[in-house]
Amino acid sequence: MIDNQKIKIMGHLVAGYPDTAGFEAACSAMSDSGIAILEIQIPFSDPTADGPENTGAGEAALRNGFKVEDFYRYLNFASARGFDEIHVMTYANIIFRYGIRKFIDDMNKAKVTGVIVPDLPIEDEEGFYSYASQDGVAVDAVPVAVVNMIPERIEMLRNLHAERCYVSLRQGVTGTKTVMDNDTIQFLDSLGVPKLYAGFGISTRDQVDALQGHAYAAVVGSHFTRTIRNAGSDPKIIYREMYNNAIKFS
Repeated sequence: MIDNQKIKIMGHLVAGYPDTAGFEAACSAMSDSGIAILEIQIPFSDPTADGPENTGAGEAALRNGFKVEDFYRYLNFASARGFDEIHVMTYANIIFRYGIRKFIDDMNKAKVTGVIVPDLPIEDEEGFYSYASQDGVAVDAVPVAVVNMIPERIEMLRNLHAERCYVSLRQGVTGTKTVMDNDTIQFLDSLGVPKLYAGFGISTRDQVDALQGHAYAAVVGSHFTRTIRNAGSDPKIIYREMYNNAIKFS
């Protein structure tokens, strides 16, 4: 169990989706509705943890010409919206091509709270965690755990002494139904990480409430991406629909 403060919501957006104006509208609606934490995903051509909604959003952003260097436009906009935390979600190949140290340094300068890399195994992370833990680096390298992962991997996770951990509430990809059963709750309680960000398939307030006292934040991703897709291309409609959906969670 973690302390009993009210669980926070981390909303997930894909940079460049559906376009710049649409992203800004969705981001503004999230902050205006009281969503405390934002996770921005860098679109990638070969995602391994994205379900159909986020995969489609990333593909659309890439078709529209998104490049990694464009990411700072979206990050700077989000930073001005007053979120308590901003996390960047990306894939290992992007960081390796960019350069691990340079990527972490640039995220640190941008005052990003944490970097989440779902396809980066702890045993083959090439200095990602150790560099982020150095003095003067405020951005956290956030490891990813999966419910029911084997004890050996849990021990590897604990040995990182991470303050934050992203937890996939089930194996597989995002966007399908997730059930909060006793095994899931017991797994969360067993990790011993101060701040757990629990996601994959969160789409209702009941799911969030089930995590109260067991996670620091609930991550709402595919649900919000679907909201944007259904809203179409008009930024005003995207803002309205995103706000109406986000307010239910905040």
